[in-house]
Amino acid sequence: MPLLTVYRSGVTSLLWLLSGLLVTPVIATTNDIVSLDNYFSESWSTVDGLPHNTVNAIAQTPDGYLWFATWEGVARFNGRRFDIFERSAVTGLPDSGIRTLSVAQNGDLLVAGSRGGIARVNGHQWQSYPPLGVLINKALVDSQQRLWLATEGEGVVMQTPNGSRRQFTEDNGLPANAANSVFEDSKGRIWVGTRAGLAVIDPDLVLRHPFPEQITSPVFALAANAQQQLLIGTERGLFLLNEQQQLTQLLADVPVATLLPEASGVLWIGTVDRGLLRLYNNTVEQLSIEQGLPNNRVLALLRDKERSLWVGTNGGIFRLRDAPFTTYTSEQGLADNYVRTVMSDQADCVYVGSSRGLDQICNGIIRNIDLSSHAKGQSVLSLAMGQQQSLWIGTYTDGLLHYADGKVIAHYSSEDGLAANEVRAILPRADGSVLVGTAQGLSLIRDGQITTPVEAVALPSPFIMALHQTDDGRVFIGSGAGVSVWQNDRVTQLDFSVLDQAEYAFGFVEDPAAGILWMTTDRGLVAFDLATEQLALIGRSHGMPFDKLFQLVIDEQQHFWISTNRGVLRLGREQALDVVYGRRDQINYELFGESDGMASAQANGGSSPAASLHNDGSVWVATSVGASKVQPARLSSFSAVIPPVVLEKLVADGKHYSLQQSVKLAAGTSRIELEYAGLGYIMPHRIQYRTMLEGFEQDWVARGTQANVQYTNLAPGHYTFNVAASYPDGGWSPVAATISFSIAPHLWQRPLFQALVILFLVALVIAIVRWRLASLKRSELKLKRQVAEKTAELAALARLDSLTGLANRRAFDEAMQHELKRAKRQQEPLCLALLDIDHFKQVNDNWSHSVGDEVLKRVAATLQQHCRDIDSLARWGGEEFVILLPDTSLPLAQEVCDRLRQRVADTCFTDIVPDLTVTLSIGLATLQVKDDGKQLLIDADRALYQAKNSGRNTVISHNSFTSDESL
Repeated sequence: MPLLTVYRSGVTSLLWLLSGLLVTPVIATTNDIVSLDNYFSESWSTVDGLPHNTVNAIAQTPDGYLWFATWEGVARFNGRRFDIFERSAVTGLPDSGIRTLSVAQNGDLLVAGSRGGIARVNGHQWQSYPPLGVLINKALVDSQQRLWLATEGEGVVMQTPNGSRRQFTEDNGLPANAANSVFEDSKGRIWVGTRAGLAVIDPDLVLRHPFPEQITSPVFALAANAQQQLLIGTERGLFLLNEQQQLTQLLADVPVATLLPEASGVLWIGTVDRGLLRLYNNTVEQLSIEQGLPNNRVLALLRDKERSLWVGTNGGIFRLRDAPFTTYTSEQGLADNYVRTVMSDQADCVYVGSSRGLDQICNGIIRNIDLSSHAKGQSVLSLAMGQQQSLWIGTYTDGLLHYADGKVIAHYSSEDGLAANEVRAILPRADGSVLVGTAQGLSLIRDGQITTPVEAVALPSPFIMALHQTDDGRVFIGSGAGVSVWQNDRVTQLDFSVLDQAEYAFGFVEDPAAGILWMTTDRGLVAFDLATEQLALIGRSHGMPFDKLFQLVIDEQQHFWISTNRGVLRLGREQALDVVYGRRDQINYELFGESDGMASAQANGGSSPAASLHNDGSVWVATSVGASKVQPARLSSFSAVIPPVVLEKLVADGKHYSLQQSVKLAAGTSRIELEYAGLGYIMPHRIQYRTMLEGFEQDWVARGTQANVQYTNLAPGHYTFNVAASYPDGGWSPVAATISFSIAPHLWQRPLFQALVILFLVALVIAIVRWRLASLKRSELKLKRQVAEKTAELAALARLDSLTGLANRRAFDEAMQHELKRAKRQQEPLCLALLDIDHFKQVNDNWSHSVGDEVLKRVAATLQQHCRDIDSLARWGGEEFVILLPDTSLPLAQEVCDRLRQRVADTCFTDIVPDLTVTLSIGLATLQVKDDGKQLLIDADRALYQAKNSGRNTVISHNSFTSDESL
């Protein structure tokens, strides 16, 4: 978009066009004017966050921030966001109205304005001074570190570094007490512009009024050019004071508000009501509201470190800057802004087809090609270069035109057999024939004759948007339903169903070195291997930001430029090949749009070609607002600028902290957020960042364009955060922005506390081990006791009869041995009785063995119940029992046994068997002097036998029946 209207100072043009005159008319040539083709404009206002649309002053501090003085505070700009500083405890200013900004030699920013408020800004720290009580129009720190203040009604105030002040007013010879500006020249003189003229204060602080007659109008601006000549901007023109102290008027009747001279000799002039002027080599250019300036009152000018020009107006901020893209529109002479196709002739020119005609751009000069004689609408859809630099032109409604030697030499339409008059793709071939892709199918023109090489029904869609022929003769046809391949009168269809359901094919570019035909589709970039005929898609799953891609161009630096509805993508060719062959799964890209010089980020597709590579290496793109071009080789110049980086915010658990060198955070801090900004203004949204948190991370971490980072649950300790910035493909900030912070530990996180805890734990472990060992010892003793008890229990069980619970024969033998020894040792009597149940066999035979077992248990229980405690009762076997009666004489033993016999006889067994009675026969023997246990048993057994023979249910002692036998 043209930003500046150029006025050359020939004869009388400048008089009329600027309503002023050059005192000395000069002649200038076009070559003297610096081209502004690559300049791009942007503007900001209150809608974008500016506190007020009147911008009184602009400054850039060494850290890279831009500052804008307004009547509602000073705005600090980082390229993406305005931070507003107004009357507050932070600034210490008495009023929010800021009139002037000035950067001192040490880098501090001086802020002054309404009510005489003065503040000094160093980094994030504000220091205020006692206000003057009157509006300050200009502030200056001179080479001797003295502060000069131009006030609205109190003249000029000078403050020395020690704080003392001196005032210059009308009483001292100042032309007026209303001072607008102050400026220090190379000789240390202070020039003062007042409402009534110019004054100068020499190094000895002597004030003079040097031009009381020549300069009587208000002086608003003072500056020095490259030759250190004083430039004086007044309400009625611009003056120059040379080294001989001669005053020359450069512009008359131009109200100059501000001046910005540059080392190149360019002088930028901000005017009160005529916008922005540029004076260079006696050529004046004007930029006003008509060319996009927010307002014609220009109050401030600044050239920043990236060479962008910032303009402060009554309507907001305006910027002129170099940009990657340059856009040609109707304002520069294009037939129409809606451009559908662009094509390089591979010589000096580029052809631009739009909805209202065809243009030729050669070396920046636009020439319209009149097609009205053959194309009523002159709406151009497609272009192609034919033989001998002839031009094929496809239109929207008028068919196909063949243009050569400055005229249309042939015209083909549906009336001549063309498939349709809407021609979107043209393919001239080596044999001189031309394939034409239309909205209704494919046509072939050979020697002026039109044929249909492929029937429309043979194509998946007759809506053809792109054509390409490879060296082996294959013709690729891009349509609204995929890609067809035509070769040797045979048509095949590529299977796009495996490519995320792609349908539309907008363009083809052959990559001979890779053997790939690249296809732009509505699902991404498709790679077709010309040898293997394999298809691969680079789409959303690989990081592509959009589905629909229109046209691909491969530049000389081996980058892909792809037009889309939402800007132009740039990505590396090698990366694309790596994705195709599975060597990586994500693609990196850059997206260019309006902020990069394009009048519109919306590129156009569906026609051919929608983008083109020119022979000078530039890439041209058809957009909805003009034809945009980018010179890829120039991108390195943008990347060569390394943006400074600053830290802007540190927030811990929702609390904001001052950005001092070391920040101490409370114990338990769990969430820390840091915001930073790369202070670059050419491509602020594409600035890349990397960070490293020393104490947590070992190396840099790439953050992309993310301008903040968060850390959670950091351990207590000391950390240093570093951040660096760069433009894409550029170098990183040589000096990273750094801030240190520490997180205090909780009491339980302190080393002493942890040592005590460790000692406690050690003691606790020792106690637990000891308790465990003691517990194991107790368990061992308990186990031994249980084993002993179980052993004793088992031993006891081994000595008992399992049926009756009486001692068994083994236990009785042990008891008898014991009693035998004791009886002999103590000479005590010992008796033994054998008991047998009478007729027990009949019980088993008549009522079963189970009844017999019950009888045995009942007899055993009766005997055990009525035996003496000193007696030993045992089951001898079968239905026999034995009783050992220690320390018992035979008569007494006779009584005991008879009592037991009677008890058994009296026992009731009817619950076992009705009417059952049980009796015992008992044989009793006593130990003789020479007897042993064996003999005692024999004697008792003989006595039992005798009792059985004596009628049973009786007690017979061995002595009694032996006495009878002796008789």
